[in-house]
Parts: sequence; C-alpha cells; structure tokens
Amino acid sequence: MAEADGTVTLDLVGARLLAMNAELRDLQQRVTGLETRLGALEARFSALEARFTSFEGRFGVQEERMTRLLALVVRIAERVGTSAD
Repeated sequence: MAEADGTVTLDLVGARLLAMNAELRDLQQRVTGLETRLGALEARFSALEARFTSFEGRFGVQEERMTRLLALVVRIAERVGTSAD
C-alpha cells in the first residue's frame, strides 16, 4: 500500500478500500446463503419434532389401551380360574 519512497497515495487507499468492499459484499452474500440453508434445516427439524410428538401421543394411547386390555384379561382369567375350582 506504500510506494517505494514509503508514501501512501489516495489512489492506493481507494483501491484497497474497493477490494475490501468487494470481499465484504461476497462474505455477506455467503452468510445470507448460509442463513437461508440453516432456516430450511430448522424448518425440517421442527417438522420432525412435530411428527415425533405425534408418534409419542399415539404410542401413549396404544400403551393405555394395552394396559386396559391386559387388566381385562387378568380379570377374566381370575374369574375363570376361581369358577373352575
């Protein structure tokens, strides 16, 4: 950025500033692209979380039904067992 005699010219400062602005613009575009991709990933993970929550609810209902069915089978077995004596 300095000439041979060690002085800094306005042209050199301007050229360096333009180069830095171009690099900064490129970085901003890349970050924007990454933000977009991360937003899409977040939406997908949110959808998966909703699906898993739904599965959890369904399995909870199934578990409750199985518990009731097993209790009914045990009661029937007790009655059948006592009347056979």
